[in-house]
Amino acid sequence: MKNRLFIFGTGAHARKVFHYAEACGHEVVGFVDENTAAQPPILGVQVFHAASLLMPKAGEAMFVAIGRADVRMRLMDYLTGAGWVLPALVHPSAWVAPDVQLAQGVLVAAGAVVETASVVGRGAIVDIGVLIDHECQIGAFCHLKPGEIFGPSTVVPSPV
Repeated sequence: MKNRLFIFGTGAHARKVFHYAEACGHEVVGFVDENTAAQPPILGVQVFHAASLLMPKAGEAMFVAIGRADVRMRLMDYLTGAGWVLPALVHPSAWVAPDVQLAQGVLVAAGAVVETASVVGRGAIVDIGVLIDHECQIGAFCHLKPGEIFGPSTVVPSPV
């Protein structure tokens, strides 16, 4: 489902998510940050202060684009409690088998492959070119680094 999407974060990861979200057909409304002095990673795109977006409107969603797992978890917990939809984003050049389970807030980056019967936990980042073979279990809030390869039935525990 395509949404009006806010991106929580203003760093390089948020810039990457912006491009992915647009490639997926989402309308990016702006970036969100807790820091009132935060600057947008994309010129001309508004930054909203987090306190100004307490509750979502119909059709709005939020993607948490923060690299640190503990902060990503804190923000996702808060936003879920406030009623925000936290979609998974899959870059159009990635392959995700039809029976893969992607939890909320997962990012599957360009060129990544996630094979059949794998499960990717909440808020995980499957970065550029990662290869996940069949029946893998990727824990919540993991960050799989670019180019990593995970053989069949690999279990990667959550870092938090």
